[in-house]
Amino acid sequence: MKVAVFGDSISAKIEMKNWTENFLKRMGFPGEVALFAVPGEDTSDALKRLDRVVAAQADYNYIFFGANDAADHHAVSVADFSANLATFVTALGADKTSILTPSYVNEVAIAATHEMPGRSNANVAQYVAAAKAVAEQTGAKIVDLNHAMIVYPGSDEFVGADGVHLSQDGYELVTSLIAVDVKSRELAKSHA
Repeated sequence: MKVAVFGDSISAKIEMKNWTENFLKRMGFPGEVALFAVPGEDTSDALKRLDRVVAAQADYNYIFFGANDAADHHAVSVADFSANLATFVTALGADKTSILTPSYVNEVAIAATHEMPGRSNANVAQYVAAAKAVAEQTGAKIVDLNHAMIVYPGSDEFVGADGVHLSQDGYELVTSLIAVDVKSRELAKSHA
């Protein structure tokens, strides 16, 4: 089985590949994870490399954008984000694609470090809602990472020192959610 993760710098870390593969193996569904992630990109930038993800012909695709789209300086409107996600889902196939919602950000850390300016949870929430709407409209699945992060009392544990990129706990969370989604899809096929 082949799994593609299409995203930005959060997806670019080797932990996305290694830990997702590890969780899949432990769950009895071993697979290879291919990362199609470029740091600093938003969905408008990623349109230029969508063909590479399509060409990979993965069994399952995970679209994980929003951290940059929701940043003030990227100027990707919610409408443009939605349109770009819909383009991705259409090209990759809704039946084998899941959209991960943008992750929670630690606003205190962002303010303290000044490394990731222009990001807030209020703004991210608009992109989370848009991702959910696109999934519903296109038939793609949604993996609500943002919700999983914010319902936990220690949300900041999932985010690194810059307030945006994930910590080890954050990578364990997102990769386990991807693996569970793959497993549920595989089990659904075997029970059909």
